[in-house]
Amino acid sequence: MNSLIVITGARGTGKTTLAASYKPPSEVNQIYYHDAENSANHIVEELKKNGLAFGRYVDLNARFSDLPDSDLLSRIGQGKLPWVTETERSTLEGYYSWVINDLAQNLEPDKYSVYIHDPAENFEAGMAAWVQPRRKQTGYSSEAYGKMWTEGVFPLYQNAIAAVHQRGVETVFFITNVRTPWEGKQRIVSKVIPSGKKILYRLSQLFVWLVHEPSNPDGAPAGLVLKERLGQMKVNKETDKWVISRRLPRRIPHCTWDDINRYLEEGCDLANPMPGEIPTPDEEAMMSELLTDAQMRLMVLEAETELAEVKVQGSLLKDENMPTVENPISSMIDPELIVEAERIKLEHPGTDSGLAYILTQKLNISLPKAFKVLGQLPERKE
Repeated sequence: MNSLIVITGARGTGKTTLAASYKPPSEVNQIYYHDAENSANHIVEELKKNGLAFGRYVDLNARFSDLPDSDLLSRIGQGKLPWVTETERSTLEGYYSWVINDLAQNLEPDKYSVYIHDPAENFEAGMAAWVQPRRKQTGYSSEAYGKMWTEGVFPLYQNAIAAVHQRGVETVFFITNVRTPWEGKQRIVSKVIPSGKKILYRLSQLFVWLVHEPSNPDGAPAGLVLKERLGQMKVNKETDKWVISRRLPRRIPHCTWDDINRYLEEGCDLANPMPGEIPTPDEEAMMSELLTDAQMRLMVLEAETELAEVKVQGSLLKDENMPTVENPISSMIDPELIVEAERIKLEHPGTDSGLAYILTQKLNISLPKAFKVLGQLPERKE
């Protein structure tokens, strides 16, 4: 069965080791490895000592020594385009094009069963660099940041994964680091998220977040299972009903492929979890897409402050020699956002804070901007 597996986590948690050990030693020659950060160099050396080697291993870091640093990748992740320089954009575009050409030329049909891209951030940024000047060619409908990703970049992602599967590769791995999320100008305190785009979550069969687990004497990490599409479906012939069971716990205390495969064979007892199979409170907060109360208060405070600043700036612009601006804020907001937000508000009645968070998810905008949009919605007459 074709599958996409995503492994995320902080640096040094064993992401590369977990991906590289997916196949037994006798089958590592079936692995096609694109290494963007020289992450697997030690594994390559260990394989050599045992007379083994990946089927194809490319050190992309050596080929593209002038790739932008993580600050640029963070800016791209926040949608802060255009690029600072054309060199930045062309470098990343060249990276993406080279990877695609390498796969087209060297991924021989039915020779490899596993493809690994480690990590995926440069690949994603390269797709954005390729798409951004090709709006007509890629077909995204507007220059809005969210449209470029959803209509321009995401189809490239899907097509690349599908093309790899069509060459006979059963399992595709994308590895991502974690990053600190931002809302407007404010870093969200005590929060980290996978740096890969959300399409990886949607397309994956397994998405696991590795964390350090000091109690494991061999140094193996624990794995927080963000998504599992590996559940078992059996038929109860007496009742003619499906018996569906999740195979993996929410937390794998010792996360290796031996452990994962054992869970897939034997299952787990979610009602009576074993020690280490429940995420800690800190891990729960880290995994949750929802902001904590403290984080939300911080975001709301910044949004209100920014909104007040914009109102003051707008009032200063009004004088008898300048055109009257009825609402300086509305002129800064895409009218399409107002229409979409009004529709979403009808579907999700509730507090402004709760609705603002929903808008960030559905419209792919920052929380401060969500509050600005809310401020422009017409009052409904009861």
